[in-house]
Amino acid sequence: MSFDISEIDSGDTAEMRVIASGKPTNWIWVFAGPGHDRTIAQSNRLSLEALHDQQAKEQAQVNRKKWHPRDESIDERIAANVKLITERLLDWYLVDDKGEQLDEQIKLSGTSYPFSEENARKLLIDPRKWALLQQSLEFLGDNDSFMQRSAANSSTSQSGNSPSGGSKTA
Repeated sequence: MSFDISEIDSGDTAEMRVIASGKPTNWIWVFAGPGHDRTIAQSNRLSLEALHDQQAKEQAQVNRKKWHPRDESIDERIAANVKLITERLLDWYLVDDKGEQLDEQIKLSGTSYPFSEENARKLLIDPRKWALLQQSLEFLGDNDSFMQRSAANSSTSQSGNSPSGGSKTA
């Protein structure tokens, strides 16, 4: 029996089916996976921020001063969470009942609302849509979201399966 190590690779992207009122919708969000350039850039940014904080803490100790972590407001924490999502969000689109992508536009109050980082940010900071913020954070935090699906498992996903990554109803 042989084993191909590539079977444990994460997908480059993963699809999240948006949930509204506890039910799956036909709105799909596509996120960058762990090996994607955008995720690597985000990881590097977060690592540099953590390194800077650690260096500041060590410098305070060397100077025999008490180190105080930076105070963060609720709005700053929300903005940081939104940034975590929008840095990895690649696209959104609608699908039919079979999971096939539709050419129809996403609408907000009857007006076309195309994908852009700015449009996503506006949605995610809206307190009426915080369920979307929470769903996205949970999706990105779940390692299984980006696991590649085998052909045998692809029929179990509600949102379809892309060849480049996993898909999951979060």
